[in-house]
Amino acid sequence: MTVSLLFCRRMLLVCAGLFVTVALVVALGVIPPIKAATFPGATPESAVPAFWVIIGLSLLAAVTLVFIATWSKGRSWISTSVLVVLGLVVLLFGIALTDAALAYLPAGPSMKTASILLFFCSAADFLAGALVVTTAFLRPKET
Repeated sequence: MTVSLLFCRRMLLVCAGLFVTVALVVALGVIPPIKAATFPGATPESAVPAFWVIIGLSLLAAVTLVFIATWSKGRSWISTSVLVVLGLVVLLFGIALTDAALAYLPAGPSMKTASILLFFCSAADFLAGALVVTTAFLRPKET
């Protein structure tokens, strides 16, 4: 089963938008409370750099998706491979964000908002990763 190339391009651009949104939410809504964390066992000096890595890689994934969506003329083995690997990596980001959300959940009311935002970000990463992998195989063959 294949779908139109225009639909696939739109799906990839929507996923790129989700990646950018996740990066912004983590940068603006998660990192500031984590930096100010004072509960026992808080380690913002190791958590914040990990979040910046996820932000950077999410933005890189978004740029890659925009590039593939705008320049690709259909499914080729290179673009399909890149999309599958990208989708699987983003699924790993979702797992990492879920782990962080679960770690900050019992840390008290000051970290509740950050934890909830991390759950939403992980859900967005899971959704976008699954859509990217699915779109990789549904795109029409290159003409």
